[in-house]
Order: sequence, then structure tokens, then C-alpha cells
Amino acid sequence: MLRRLFYLVVASTAFLAVTSIILRYFSDILPLASTEPQSVWRFEAAFLLTAAQWIALAVVAIASISIVTLLWKSSRARTP
Repeated sequence: MLRRLFYLVVASTAFLAVTSIILRYFSDILPLASTEPQSVWRFEAAFLLTAAQWIALAVVAIASISIVTLLWKSSRARTP
């Protein structure tokens, strides 16, 4: 279980890094980045990338907390 959670954290962190790089280097697809009108597909792509970024961040946080909790509980169970 711990190995699966670790792989989940690594994969989610990699996905988070990739979406952050995409949103940083292609700043023209950021939602509401400029005052000029944007095409609909760019706004929708930016919305989906931003939503995926937040979801990946939540998965990383929850899995990290789960790993810490599992390690803490297993260390407490071993000590007399």
C-alpha cells in the first residue's frame, strides 16, 4: 500500500509539473490573461489545464498525508 501511494505521489507530482510548465510557457492560453478577446478553445483548454492542475495538487496532498499517517501509525505500533 505504501509503495502504491508513493507511486501515486510521484506520478501526480510529475503531472502537476507538466501542466505548470505548459501553462507557464504558453501564456496565451491562460484564462483571462489579457483583455483582448480569446477564442473559445483557448479559454476551455486553459480552464481544463487549471482544473487538472488543482486536482493533481489535491491528489499529491492527500496521498502525502496518507503516507505520513501510515508511517506514523506503523512506528507507534512497533514501539512498546
